[in-house]
Amino acid sequence: MGSSNLTLGKANVPLERAREALVSNLGALIRQERQRRGLTLVQTCERARVSPAFLSLIERGKATPSLGSLAGIADALGLPVSTFLQVGLNADAVTREGERPTFSIGGSVLRYERLSTVFPGQQIDAVMIHVPPSFRANTISHTGEELIYVVSGKLHQTIDDTTVVLGPGDTCHFRGDSPHSYANRGKALVKVVWVGTVPVFRSGGQPQGIHP
Repeated sequence: MGSSNLTLGKANVPLERAREALVSNLGALIRQERQRRGLTLVQTCERARVSPAFLSLIERGKATPSLGSLAGIADALGLPVSTFLQVGLNADAVTREGERPTFSIGGSVLRYERLSTVFPGQQIDAVMIHVPPSFRANTISHTGEELIYVVSGKLHQTIDDTTVVLGPGDTCHFRGDSPHSYANRGKALVKVVWVGTVPVFRSGGQPQGIHP
């Protein structure tokens, strides 16, 4: 009998390889996706046709599902089974200095370089922001968190009523629900790496939700 294959996107992956490719945090990822959809264990199990006790063990990392059971769980959550398989790096997982295309949003003077890719269970997005002289961002707040790393220049970062000056190599990590903004008060371009939990690329190919 020939070996069976599992279709992942456009590729056929041998079942033996797929079993080895289960993501290491499988149970936590299943629980996260279930809770994100507001489903209880019982509701998910009814759709997936597995027992609540078994799914509970999977979510706690105490049991490993067969590919058939995993496919049922994925279907119950409205996801492709590939969500729970790690089959290598995305084509755009690695970016190179000087090779990343830049983009802007509408008529904004800010320019961005995309640093992050998209994959199932992803929690963060990242961009390089080119902040021109005399630019000041609007004050905003949102759920989640942000971390910024200054690559070059000096950035004035304001969080609540506190303003700090960040130079090359400096970082700032803060809650997104704290009112925050930033400014380039100098005469030279400032380059900043922004990492955040606000979905930017995860909702599709076009950037959305970038702070500035």
